[in-house]
Amino acid sequence: MKPIDKSPIDKPCIGELIEEKCAVGQFADNCIYLIADVQIDMGKNAVDIMEQYKQRMDHDDYYNTYELEVIQNVELKNHPKIKDRVEQYGDNLLIQLSSCNEEGKKRFIVAKTDSERLFSNIGLMIYAAERIAKFEMAALLRSFVEDNTDEFVELAKNAINDKRFQSNYFAGLAEQSMHPSFGMAASTASIKERLEIKGVITHKQRLEMYDHLLDNLKRYHKTHDPKIEAELDFIFSIIDPVTMRMFFLKQSPKLQEKMNDFVNPKRLAEASTMDLEICKAKNVGVKRKNDGHYRLYLSRDDERLMVHFSRSAGFVLYLIYLIDRKKNGEKVDTLNIVQYKQLFGKLYEMVYGYNGETVFTDMVKNYNAEGEMRQKGLYTVLKSIREDVGNTCERMQEPAEPFLLQDTTAHLAVLPEHIILPDEIMALV
Repeated sequence: MKPIDKSPIDKPCIGELIEEKCAVGQFADNCIYLIADVQIDMGKNAVDIMEQYKQRMDHDDYYNTYELEVIQNVELKNHPKIKDRVEQYGDNLLIQLSSCNEEGKKRFIVAKTDSERLFSNIGLMIYAAERIAKFEMAALLRSFVEDNTDEFVELAKNAINDKRFQSNYFAGLAEQSMHPSFGMAASTASIKERLEIKGVITHKQRLEMYDHLLDNLKRYHKTHDPKIEAELDFIFSIIDPVTMRMFFLKQSPKLQEKMNDFVNPKRLAEASTMDLEICKAKNVGVKRKNDGHYRLYLSRDDERLMVHFSRSAGFVLYLIYLIDRKKNGEKVDTLNIVQYKQLFGKLYEMVYGYNGETVFTDMVKNYNAEGEMRQKGLYTVLKSIREDVGNTCERMQEPAEPFLLQDTTAHLAVLPEHIILPDEIMALV
């Protein structure tokens, strides 16, 4: 196993870091996927292990929220590198990272595990994902600071005298004296190695790095000196979030717009030309029981594919989100699904021939009076939607993100003009 924190950021402590042109349709970001049978011991153990990790996690110390799913197979038609690892090398543990690289490619950590190493390997997957997220944030900040150096240096100098900064700073000094752990305690180890510093990076050394920041930024443009790069990486890795926010708030509208384009999830939706069209079927077949009187098609130019929903409730629920997005456009917000029983029942009757209010009641039975999910609730239905729509996007070679619902608080990003619904369905709302 590679030593934690001493390997390059593109060589994680577990598995391989792989870049593909888009996300895997049925994957959610920051969800660990184990390719196995959920009924066998390893599949069952994985779920229990993840619950143990989640119970002991202090979420304030993590950049991302992590989940785990056991799947028996995954569609990888448009992800040849991952497909090769899964089919040729037997890799069965995967995570799709939430961020992309500079070219907009989606990144994954793909590894191989067995039952004996499952506990440690799940922890290492989370650790590797967190480490990448941390360094990506530092790199992103550095790229913006290079264009606004003078202002940022002044802001950083003022922050040194701030009590919040000092508190976090001394906590950081204590943290560096600890041994590597499941958390991010030793995340500066590789930087210290590059700087040839043994032990902690002292207060005096830190202040000297701040004093050199302006000159180092200018020198790095010309020389790309690795030691200067290490100093820059260290400074940006310890900057307080409040300082970062203050910095971005003070930037010009043009720079803020550039930042927004980089992080806004609507970007893919605005670039997409694919339509989601609900069509009435001429005949209702018997081969697929969930293909009702109305079907969902993904279409782009001369390509057209039908989405075969594995759950009837999934299709009707997705239809509710399509209607809301089409009707309300940018005004959409999180839906309180428990209030949509009547509409769900009417749509279910149009699609499948009988009122579906009992199906709806069963789907939301794990919700409390405030509409908050106590157990899995809609999770199973949302998971089926993600897989069904995501797999079809994969076959269309279309990034799936604008067309997916990641959880019960999310909504669709697809543009309303790309949603085509029959008049009789829109007449229900």
